[in-house]
Amino acid sequence: MKQNYLVPVDGSDHSLRALAYAIEHAKETDNGILLVHVQPEYDTHNIRRFITKEQIKEYQQEMADEAFLAAEPLLSQSDVTVEKVLLTGVASDEICRLARKEKVKGIIMGSRGLGRVKGSVLGSISYSVLHTADVPVTVVP
Repeated sequence: MKQNYLVPVDGSDHSLRALAYAIEHAKETDNGILLVHVQPEYDTHNIRRFITKEQIKEYQQEMADEAFLAAEPLLSQSDVTVEKVLLTGVASDEICRLARKEKVKGIIMGSRGLGRVKGSVLGSISYSVLHTADVPVTVVP
C-alpha cells in the first residue's frame, strides 16, 4: 500500500531542505508526499474587532500559497505524488493530528522554520513534533 510522508513547509530554507530530502526518500520507497502548511488561528474576538473572518482566511491562504510556491521548483522536478493541505491552529498539534488521521509513513521536517522563537538546538515546532508524533520523525538540518 502506497503511503505518504508528511512534510510541513513554511517557505524557510530548512523546510525546503526537508522537502528535497523527502522527495528523494519518497522516490526510493515509491511513496507520496503530503505537503502541509499550518497557519495560527487568528479568529479571536479582539482580532475580529478590526479584521473580518474573510480577511483572516484570505491572509492564511496567501501565506500558504507563498509557502507552497516556494516548494514548487523542487516539486516540479520530481514525479512524486503530492497533496497540499492548509491547516489552522497550533502547528505541532495540527501536524501530529494530520499524521495520525492520514496514517502517514513518517514526518520529514526542517529543524527550524520562519518563526520568531528559536530553540538552542531545534526549533520549537520540530522539538514538539518529535515528542508528540506517533510515527517516525526525521528532522533535516
